Amino acid sequence: MTEIIKEEKPKSPQKAASVLNGGGVIIYPTDTLYGIGADAFDEQSVRNVFISKGRPVGNPIPILVKNEAMLREVGEVSEVASILIDKFLPGPLTVVLNEKEKFPPLVTAGTRKVAIRISSHPFVVRLFNLISRPITSSSANISGQDNIFDFNSVYKAFDTKVDLIIDSGTLDKSKGSTVVDLTVSPPIIVREGDISRKLIEEIF
Repeated sequence: MTEIIKEEKPKSPQKAASVLNGGGVIIYPTDTLYGIGADAFDEQSVRNVFISKGRPVGNPIPILVKNEAMLREVGEVSEVASILIDKFLPGPLTVVLNEKEKFPPLVTAGTRKVAIRISSHPFVVRLFNLISRPITSSSANISGQDNIFDFNSVYKAFDTKVDLIIDSGTLDKSKGSTVVDLTVSPPIIVREGDISRKLIEEIF
């Protein structure tokens, strides 16, 4: 059975951290969408995320990190990347960087590139005070289906498929994070999300 805990419960981050440290999979709120999370360095846990979502193997999966220091530990940050990170993170921007730490091939689809974000959501901030490793941050929906913003729909889609769901009610509508590939020159905007293409291109 999937366990449910309200985000506002004082012990909700501790519970989520315990599940992650034990190799489990959680669903948690972010500043864009509900995310599906596992220890990004634990290959079996990442595999379970793919199974839960019905996500095709070969499709890279984004990760969340605590702060810029952790981001720089796992990804190679160029001058342009540094500018974007300073301006937009924490926030709805995902930067694709060459990996510095080696992730399981499922995370990078064997490309050695990793998509990284820092979330400003209060729950995520509290969670990262208790864990020391990046977590996966794919959107909590069945692969190929629409994004989900409300807890009831998340529960219906993932009951028995994950270990824990953090109930944060209905999230504000979001396009998701804007994804920018900074491993190439000039950088490529892979997906336009809450940060507009125009705003990113002005910085380039």
